Amino acid sequence: MPHGSAAAQRGGALRIVVPLLLLVVILAGVVVGFMVLYKQVWSASAFAERYVENIADSDAAGALAMPGVTPQYDALEEIGRGTASEALLRSSALTSEITDIRAVGERSVAGDVTEVSVRYNLDGTARESVFRIQPQESEGLVPSWGFETSPLSVIDLTVRGSWRFSVNGFEIDKRQISPAGLDADPLEPVSLLTFSPGDYEVAVDTTATVADPETVVATGPLDVVPLDVQTRPTSALTDVVQSSVDDFLDATCTTQNVLQPADCPFGFDTSWGIAQPDIEWSINDYPQTALVPDGDGWKVSATSGTAHVNLSVQCYAGGFISVDQDVFFTMVADVEVQDDGGVHITIDRQGDPPPTPNLCAFPQ
Repeated sequence: MPHGSAAAQRGGALRIVVPLLLLVVILAGVVVGFMVLYKQVWSASAFAERYVENIADSDAAGALAMPGVTPQYDALEEIGRGTASEALLRSSALTSEITDIRAVGERSVAGDVTEVSVRYNLDGTARESVFRIQPQESEGLVPSWGFETSPLSVIDLTVRGSWRFSVNGFEIDKRQISPAGLDADPLEPVSLLTFSPGDYEVAVDTTATVADPETVVATGPLDVVPLDVQTRPTSALTDVVQSSVDDFLDATCTTQNVLQPADCPFGFDTSWGIAQPDIEWSINDYPQTALVPDGDGWKVSATSGTAHVNLSVQCYAGGFISVDQDVFFTMVADVEVQDDGGVHITIDRQGDPPPTPNLCAFPQ
């Protein structure tokens, strides 16, 4: 075979092989690019990462728009939270700093459900959430995903001593979000749907009561996170209660010219004689009030004071005596803080008063 003919054949072969190699390289690049895009954009892991990124960006609308984020009523009923409030599903409640978001695991579970593990730093603490994701109907080659179980969490919150509180700075009155409305039980927990992951700080700061911030962490799909917050009285409430007790004793109790002033913690017994109408009461020592929690409100713990009574008594044994006597008493009180900041106090006598000696046997 002539040398020129062999060279021509080799040249022809190269002209065929080179384009094939280029085609293979291009196809390989397309496949690799598709796989990269699939992992970064279209995979279940990418879907889970985008949800957490929306939370990190305080994009409540973007998160809620993702399929499966908003739980169905039946799903909430299964965990006993069918009436959970959506008041916190807003961007203003998303105050956590979430960084370093990355999917670290993906595995198939029952049926077509994929569990995706996502790690992140939540307000400086390394945490991890596992999301349950399943394919959705889609058109074309690009897959579509949705949450098989809603990624939201539920906070069961009880606030003792106040109707009003804040969560991540968002002010809430329990009666506005409770299914019972104005008839809400103040000690019945209220369920709040929250985005997760997230830190949620609950605080109370009203004229009457305060509570130091307490933080709960929401990290799991439809996890129920309980929180019980006990408020404490402010100095303003303490002062109002003390003044109210003092005023009540002065204006209601000492103005009654009877031996046993109605609804008052003190009285005087003259079973050994007949009291005359000249009964006069005054207060020597006012009881010092201290507020303690009492269910959803407050009460004044047992305290004591001293009243003073002046009167004349006709002794059964004959004659009249003048009584000028200190009367020691103990008391408790129920305190109701009203919506307008006012305080209603109900005072009760604590224990039985000490017996009054027969003063007629010891003439004054």
